[in-house]
Amino acid sequence: MEISTPLPLQQHPAFAKALRRMGSEVSCVDVAGAAPVQVITRFGFKLASRGPVWDDASDARSAADLRASGVHVINSEGQDQSVLRKAGFRRIKTPSYVAELSLTGTSQDRVAAMKQKWRNTWRRAQNAPITIRKEVYALEKHHWLLMEDVKQQKRKGFRSLPHAILEAYGPVKTPDRLVFTAYHAAVPIAAMVFVTHGCVATYYLGWSNEGGRQHAAHHALLGRAAAHFAKRGIVRLDLGAVDTVNASGLARFKIGTGAHIRPLGGSWLRVPGL
Repeated sequence: MEISTPLPLQQHPAFAKALRRMGSEVSCVDVAGAAPVQVITRFGFKLASRGPVWDDASDARSAADLRASGVHVINSEGQDQSVLRKAGFRRIKTPSYVAELSLTGTSQDRVAAMKQKWRNTWRRAQNAPITIRKEVYALEKHHWLLMEDVKQQKRKGFRSLPHAILEAYGPVKTPDRLVFTAYHAAVPIAAMVFVTHGCVATYYLGWSNEGGRQHAAHHALLGRAAAHFAKRGIVRLDLGAVDTVNASGLARFKIGTGAHIRPLGGSWLRVPGL
């Protein structure tokens, strides 16, 4: 059944199915006023990431349901500080920020929302000597990209969602996993991978070499991907975390798209006896 509520990847049933294919224990908890909450259990420890996603967190039953859920830690999606406190949770980590690009308007609306410098670079990329190809993800075809991502994670000292989740996400050769690749002289110089879940698409990973940076290939790729997803009826493109301290360049790129930069709710621990 298709879900019309815009959910973050971590709270969509397709993500839960991928985790189960990998052997993880994932359950669903009903909470009044919220979409069903996906909960991961490891060694008896229950975690809800990017949830709950609320329609109405004011119902007194919301706190009671969370209290009875057995969840130990919630990485909150936000707008629920009061109900989490009532349910006996206490915040242990301050909120991070995410970038969410709306796809509900026209292409002109998206261009107008871009920051001027980003828009100028994007326009320059339209005339760059590159070709963009859109393909359904396939391990045998895109293994090279995963290896490039492994190398850049080691080089830059960051970690992203495991490639194994991407491999487990949905049946083989379905358009739920798309790769947009930029080529110069028939050689790949940049690529981006996206996964779709309901009415939302999420940026999963990206790579660029010096040629990709020279030709602003990521600007061109993101613009092309946004146009494609908008035509498919996707309402939001989730660009992931915005970290202006440890990944300032990537943060500037995401902010420049015109995406809404939204605070999440932080991490909350269930305190026994409260």
